[in-house]
Amino acid sequence: MEMILKLGKWFFVLPFAVFGFLHFGPLEFSVSYIPDYLPVKAFWVYFSGACLIAFVVSAAIKKLDKLAAVLLAVELILFVFLIHIPKALDGEFLQFIGVFRDTAMAGAALLYAKYVAVDNRYIKS
Repeated sequence: MEMILKLGKWFFVLPFAVFGFLHFGPLEFSVSYIPDYLPVKAFWVYFSGACLIAFVVSAAIKKLDKLAAVLLAVELILFVFLIHIPKALDGEFLQFIGVFRDTAMAGAALLYAKYVAVDNRYIKS
């Protein structure tokens, strides 16, 4: 049973590697998500992808993983407020789903920081 429970960490962490690498695919699929008031949209796509990958690396090597998980939660909540809510209010139903998906993932990232992460250098629980 313990082995199965340990898989939960990787079921949470590894999809963020996929999400991160998808940010480096064709820009026409992701630039439309960036709000118009942000300049240099391609930068924000690549930066957010790099942040997702940085969380995965940090979790894999168990260095700064608590900080990385908290920053992942912040990134996801920013996605909720800067991308999903405004687009949902404009009538894009899939963005309404994104509000709850990214909120749930942010909560899971905070649970990861509290109960799974091992490097407490910058954040004490």
